[in-house]
Amino acid sequence: MAGHTFFQDPNPAGVVCGKGHVSWGTWVPAASVTSIRLGPRRMDMCKADRHLSLLRRADESELTAEERATLFDAP
Repeated sequence: MAGHTFFQDPNPAGVVCGKGHVSWGTWVPAASVTSIRLGPRRMDMCKADRHLSLLRRADESELTAEERATLFDAP
C-alpha cells in the first residue's frame, strides 16, 4: 500500500518555535506525550530546524505571507 497513511493527525496545527520557524504539528489541548506543557506553550523539538524550543500555536492572522506560504506549501 504505497502512500497509505496509517495514522491521521487528529489536530493538525501550525506551530511557531522560539526562533520563529513555522511548521505543522499535533496540538491536543489537554494531552501531550512527547512534549512538556507549559501553559499555552510546549517544550518540544522544532520540526523545521531540529532544535529544542518553546512552541506555540500559530495564529494565522499573525503570520506573514512568507510564513503562511511555508506552512501551507509544506509537504
